[in-house]
Amino acid sequence: WKEIQHGVDALGVAVDKEGAVYFGLGAANFTDAYLIDKTTGAARYDLRSERGTIMKVSPDFKHLEIVCTGIRFPVGMAFNPDGDLFSTDQEGATWLPNGNPFDELLHIQTGRHYGFPPRHPKHLPNVIDEPSVFDYQPQHQSTCGLAFNESVNGSPTFGPASWAGDALIAGESRGKIYRTKLVKTAAGYVAQNHLIACTKELAIDVTVSPRGDLLLCTHSGAPDWGTGPAGKGHIYRIRYTDTNAPQPVLTWSASPTEIKIAFDKPLATAALKDLAKKVRIEAGRHVYPGDRFENIRPGYQVVRDQLAQPRYAVEVLGAAVSPDARTLTLTTKPRETALNCAVTLPFCVAADVRRLTSNGRSEPPHVGCYEIDLAASLHGVEAAWRSEDGKTNRSVWLPHADIAVARELTAGSSEHEAFFKLLALPGSLTLKGQIDVWEMLQPAIQPGSKLDYERPLEEVSVNLKSSTPMTSYPKMTNGISWPGVNATGANARGLNLFGLVKSQLWWPLESSIETGSQVPELTATWSTADDSRPRAFPLRRFFLPWAKPEGASPATNESRVIPEIAGGHWLSGRHLYFGAKVACAKCHTMRGEGGHVGPDLSNLIHRDYASVARDIAQPNAALNPDHLASIVELTDGDALTGLLVSETASELTVVDANAAPRRVPRAQVSSIRPAALSLMPEGLWEALTKEEQRDLMTFLLTVPLEPAPIERDGAPPPRNLAEVKALLDASTQNPEPGTRNPELNIVLCDGPKDHGIGEHDYPLWKKRWSTLLALADGVTVDTAHNWPSAEQFAKANVIAFFNNNP
Repeated sequence: WKEIQHGVDALGVAVDKEGAVYFGLGAANFTDAYLIDKTTGAARYDLRSERGTIMKVSPDFKHLEIVCTGIRFPVGMAFNPDGDLFSTDQEGATWLPNGNPFDELLHIQTGRHYGFPPRHPKHLPNVIDEPSVFDYQPQHQSTCGLAFNESVNGSPTFGPASWAGDALIAGESRGKIYRTKLVKTAAGYVAQNHLIACTKELAIDVTVSPRGDLLLCTHSGAPDWGTGPAGKGHIYRIRYTDTNAPQPVLTWSASPTEIKIAFDKPLATAALKDLAKKVRIEAGRHVYPGDRFENIRPGYQVVRDQLAQPRYAVEVLGAAVSPDARTLTLTTKPRETALNCAVTLPFCVAADVRRLTSNGRSEPPHVGCYEIDLAASLHGVEAAWRSEDGKTNRSVWLPHADIAVARELTAGSSEHEAFFKLLALPGSLTLKGQIDVWEMLQPAIQPGSKLDYERPLEEVSVNLKSSTPMTSYPKMTNGISWPGVNATGANARGLNLFGLVKSQLWWPLESSIETGSQVPELTATWSTADDSRPRAFPLRRFFLPWAKPEGASPATNESRVIPEIAGGHWLSGRHLYFGAKVACAKCHTMRGEGGHVGPDLSNLIHRDYASVARDIAQPNAALNPDHLASIVELTDGDALTGLLVSETASELTVVDANAAPRRVPRAQVSSIRPAALSLMPEGLWEALTKEEQRDLMTFLLTVPLEPAPIERDGAPPPRNLAEVKALLDASTQNPEPGTRNPELNIVLCDGPKDHGIGEHDYPLWKKRWSTLLALADGVTVDTAHNWPSAEQFAKANVIAFFNNNP
């Protein structure tokens, strides 16, 4: 296949039981997913292309076929014990507003489209974006390595026996190792995720050894890319040694004031003294277990924004242990807002983590007492069982409304094992909860980003089916009947809740089924009017009946406050970027303008000040693999250092740090090896004054004003950049960068809005042009309503009126 320009090519490979080879090909252009033709505006993305797909090669290597489309970069691929193919896929919303902000674990199915690029009314209208099995949060985990925890030649699997068959995931950018349990249903897989460990290096891949150890491969350097091929990594061995230690198997919110933690073995109750004083609980929208261990994070603005979100210490009022010493209960102050919680328990566990040295020997083991971090949330449903005679009542939390799924995901919890035994007795089971049905088949939008179209409302259908009669149906909480939502009972053992989803409000759910003789079957699936195929609910879609959604909305890029660039001049920064002193545009593209030797920098508006400044000041701190330089040694003893942009049988084309291409006959090349340094020269940052640094960063990190939406039907299309530039070049004389215009004081005067949508919007004109005009050197802008003041008349050089002459 033809190699793509940024060099990230075939990623991920797996072989099935018949010997067929599956491999992934990265997207054709991750910065321009729809491949828009700049002259026509038409999309050139082709579903028949092999780019952005999973491919299958027959065992005899005679046949090649596309398995699925819509893949971005499938780094890890593996078949699970059931013979189903899974892949990790890298997040894409940094470059595409709705490219899904999270890294994904995908169940690869023939003929499906996995959302990169996503469905678009103009560019890609005829696809269905298959949801992922699991999204790893928060953003920028960069899930790469994938292996299933299976026996190697009859050896033990890694960890406790209950971990067998789980997916083991390496999160590169934040140094995470995850264990993701997968439960298969007729409608698809349901995933439950657990954090195993945090590392101080970039976690690239994992595998299970013949001894049942987990081997972890890491790379050196900082995210996103590390130190490149010249950098050094390590292989770590993680061994499960203290098999008698109780392992936490489940953490849940039993009520607004209780968090319960189940263990697979009895705890040493003597060690629980003063537990309420020692345990720590933290809550917040972006709080996760192991946050305190993170020492590497990618430098995106969204990461910094999430870290800046409030984090709350949850006061622990008491602690208790169950009679069998297998379930802890922590009593807290009421928690009703649906925030994440991280619980830190002060228990001793033994660990044997060794780094293998180059001579094959390992370092001494690290064994001792460590705290355990666990996740708790308000996801799940309440389950209450009542015996036929009414004398026995039991209630418990379940992670899912599907009974089979819930039973498998609560295995190892003695409280749940006892509850499921009751379901085989005559009685009734009632489930209560709430369902989040917002954007079921629509990828999430990157915080602060906007789409170039308005999404249609989804008509969602929620289906519950039982093997026993249903004695009630979903009810609206407190008797509320929501417009557009209907509940119908097709028969006594099935019901359907459906409606047009107009808001992010959760749908309340209450359902009762009969029990007796054996544990009943109850399945929960969903579909939409666009795609009637039933799919399994992910755990994150269920909320406890008393949970309340958080009301805060993320900040947009326009409203960002970056203290380091306060007072910065955006237009001066633009002159620096495109001018001779810094000359960034020779190698880098910014919002459609500039060269292509280095990475496109348009995504810098999502990054934080410190990491961008570091990249400029220390260009060799992290190397982007898509733009790695090469050293081309020539037969005459000379050598070229640059980006290898093309290679044919007869010649190479190398672009140097000045963006100058050079063609070299292949006969004159003696060797090609990766360069240890970036093409970007050092010293650029130090060569700028403090004011220039501030101005350049203002240009890189902010967008002064995005185009306003065109709301009026029948309005002419917006002008493209080329048309505007042609007009400006023909009518104005651009000043040299750094030259100052004479001082110009402008007053913009508007009047009340008195026309229809998109007609004579005087207030919007004043608001937007106040921002735009103030970008220019020496320009100050003042505003007035109806009529300027005497002081404004005296000071102004220009007054512009746009109103109905009030």
